[in-house]
Amino acid sequence: MKKIIVLGFVLISFIAKAQEAEKVSVEKNLYGAQLGLLSTSFYYETQLQRKISLRTEIGLTLVTSTRDYIDPEIKDETATLITPYLTLEPRWYYSLDRRKRLGKKTYNNSSNYISLATSYISNKTPLINNGDFDVVSAITIIPKYGMRRAFAKHFNYEFSGGVGYQYNIFSKNDGCNCDHNTTTVDLQIRIGYDF
Repeated sequence: MKKIIVLGFVLISFIAKAQEAEKVSVEKNLYGAQLGLLSTSFYYETQLQRKISLRTEIGLTLVTSTRDYIDPEIKDETATLITPYLTLEPRWYYSLDRRKRLGKKTYNNSSNYISLATSYISNKTPLINNGDFDVVSAITIIPKYGMRRAFAKHFNYEFSGGVGYQYNIFSKNDGCNCDHNTTTVDLQIRIGYDF
């Protein structure tokens, strides 16, 4: 009888380990480059837990800014900038198990995700500024929903979007009469290459 009980526990333990081994997880390390409609970037994702990764991204983005004048006689000015940014984004790839169950690809983090993207956009050091006024830098915090899919072994595409908070960094010496706190929208369509 004792042998049967011990054998039962060993069998249950083996089955539990086998099921745990079958569970899919995000890649331990994933890095590459992506090109979007308004940005280009290099990224590195590292696994924090089975379905959670931390994405670090550095890149260039296209920004437009308009200086509105109260006086109707003075024409408003618009500047277009290409400026660097840095993003830290924890991602929860919640649909990995479902995709695996349905027999769909999960490699290179092919899944839907929810994230919280925190970015610093440095408008003090733009590569291109076609306006004659300075644009203030900003910090954004945006909860996002997205989907990432890998194809052709090394390529990927992503769609993501969210609405969040933007804090404009300036002092009264900058001569900015804008608000510190604003709402921002982030919509991304990107194609990339995983190294």
